[in-house]
Parts: sequence; C-alpha cells; structure tokens
Amino acid sequence: MTGAGDIRRAVVDDAAAIARVHVRAWQHAYPGLVPQDYLDALDAEERAGAWAHVLGTTAWPHTGVFVAIGPDTRGGADGEVVGFSAISPSRDEDADPTAVGEIQTVYVDPTAWGTGTGSRLVARTLDELRAAGFRRATLWTLDTNERARRFYERRGWALDGVSKRHDWGAFVATDVRYVVELR
Repeated sequence: MTGAGDIRRAVVDDAAAIARVHVRAWQHAYPGLVPQDYLDALDAEERAGAWAHVLGTTAWPHTGVFVAIGPDTRGGADGEVVGFSAISPSRDEDADPTAVGEIQTVYVDPTAWGTGTGSRLVARTLDELRAAGFRRATLWTLDTNERARRFYERRGWALDGVSKRHDWGAFVATDVRYVVELR
C-alpha cells in the first residue's frame, strides 16, 4: 500500500494523474516565462495518452517515471499523485549515455509546493540513477525559471555552461543544463 508522502514507480494507470499535475504545474510556474496562450491551451486529457505511452514503454532501471503521493490538499482523497519525475540515459550528444543519466522532468502540483515533495522526488530519482550505474546526472531547465534554478542549486546541482534553444512549436526558449556527480 502506498501512503501520503511516498514515492513509487509510476504505472500506466497513473497517466491521467501525471497529466493533470503536468498541466497544473506549467500553468502556475510559467506565466510570464512562456506565452500565456500556450499555457491556457494545455489540456490534461490530451496529454494523458502520451503519458500512458511513456509509462507503457518504461525500461527500468534506466528509464522510468516516479510519482509522489500526497495528502489531501484539494478536497480529494489521500493518496493522490501530487508530483512526478522521469529519468533516462542522457540524450545529449556530448554525454556518454552509459555513464550519464538524465532527469527529464520534475513537476509538483502547485498545491504541494513547499511541502518537500520536489526534494523527495529528486532524492529518489538520484538514488535510482545511482542504482542503475550512472556516475553523473544532468537536467535541463528554462533559463528564465529562477524558482527551479534556485531549487536545483540549493540541492547541489551546478550549471555546466551548456545551453540550447528548445523549439516547443508555439514558442522557442533557451534551456540551461545542470549537472551533479552521483558517486
């Protein structure tokens, strides 16, 4: 049984909950950082199918998604998904994917911000990357996302000087890469 505050590997049945958290987190974290019309158009139902595909093709221990289970924060039931993270071998051309793991995404529902959920997700994610044999971890974040950048820096992540343009279709943004040693 999974209780509030737990983090576990995600399963296909979590796809809709992950999509809801994903959309809510974007809509609350990115106003002023990405076009508002893009944020307004985000639809959890549309994203649920993509998440179901991702969860159905997971190849543990090197790729996968974790979910954080939270207490009742929105008038729902204890045990709802309030955050998620995803890992894979590095997708970067300048990294050895057998040695460098990547945190592809970390999002927490805005109702759970400041509760330690993000910290627990990142810690569990790094533990899993270590267990999978990776020696270093990287992640990308929007260069203008000061909240996320402070979050990672307080947890020992450092910029490595690499940035890239990310074309989202509706807009283009610059991402910066963070790195942390795992051993």
